Amino acid sequence: MQILQLLFAVIVILLLQDIPARGLSDSQQCRNNRGRCRRLCFHMERWEGSCANGRQRCCR
Repeated sequence: MQILQLLFAVIVILLLQDIPARGLSDSQQCRNNRGRCRRLCFHMERWEGSCANGRQRCCR
């Protein structure tokens, strides 16, 4: 029974790690500001912030 409780606790912790701690995710904030999440911004775009938890750039 303790093993099942421990397994359940581990699964809950893993699922909660994906939820952002502050309101909207950075990707959603970028899209709301008319930006696009990309690895590299094109020459006519500006780098406005980050996306995908800091793994990509928000380009406008």
